[in-house]
Amino acid sequence: MPSSTRIMAPQIKKTGRKIKAGNTPAEKLPIYEPNIPEPTSREELLKYWLNISLDERTANKVLWLTEGGAKVSRMTDEVCPYLDRPERFDHSPQVLCKESVWASRCYWEVLYSGWVVIGAAYEGAGRKAGDGPCGLGENEESWGLGWAGSCYEAWHKGTSSRVSDVPQCCTIGVYVDQPAGLLCFYTVETDEDSKKKEVKLLHRFKNPIKEKILPGFWVGRQSSCLILKKEE
Repeated sequence: MPSSTRIMAPQIKKTGRKIKAGNTPAEKLPIYEPNIPEPTSREELLKYWLNISLDERTANKVLWLTEGGAKVSRMTDEVCPYLDRPERFDHSPQVLCKESVWASRCYWEVLYSGWVVIGAAYEGAGRKAGDGPCGLGENEESWGLGWAGSCYEAWHKGTSSRVSDVPQCCTIGVYVDQPAGLLCFYTVETDEDSKKKEVKLLHRFKNPIKEKILPGFWVGRQSSCLILKKEE
C-alpha cells in the first residue's frame, strides 16, 4: 500500500507486556507432514482451507464488522461504538481474526475493494501507538500485501517489494506453512477455458515464523474485505 495512505504510529520503543487475542477452538486440519512440496494449484491449496472470522475485540473503532464477522468495512471515519480493550488496535485501522495458525498449513481467500492490506501478524504483535509501527508489514511481527495503485506491494519489517506485471485482482488467496516459515499470496481468478478458479503466485515470504500468527486486514477509506467461504 502506498505510504501516503498508511496510518503510521510514532517510532516509539515497545514497552510493557504484549496482549494476545483470544482463539476459537482449533479447527481440524490435516496432520502436518514435513517435506511436502509447496502447493502449485488451487486444488492443492484447498486441502488446507481454514475457516476464519474477524475478531471484534481487535478492530479499530473506524472499522465496521458485518455478515457474521466475515466482512470489515470503512466507508467513513464514523466511529463504531466498540468498548475499549487491550487487544484493540487504537491507531492503525486494522482487525485480526480469531483463528491462529501454528504447526500446520492453512489457506484462505479474501474478496476486497478499495485500498487494503491483506496479511497476518503474530498473536502477540503490538496494537497500540506506544508499541511503534503496528500496520501489517511495518514491523518484523507482521506481513502484508496490497494494491498500490499501479502494482501490488508486499510488506515486511517496514520494507516493500513491488510485484510487477500482475494486473489487479479482486480476490487474494493466502497460504501459510508455519513450520516451514512460508507465507504466500496469490491472485484467484476463473480461467476462461476451464471455467475453474486458478491461482497465480504474487509473492512468497520465507523466514522463520516463531509464534502463532493471525490473519489480519488494514482497511483504508471507502474500502472493505470479505472473507470467502469454501465452495461446497
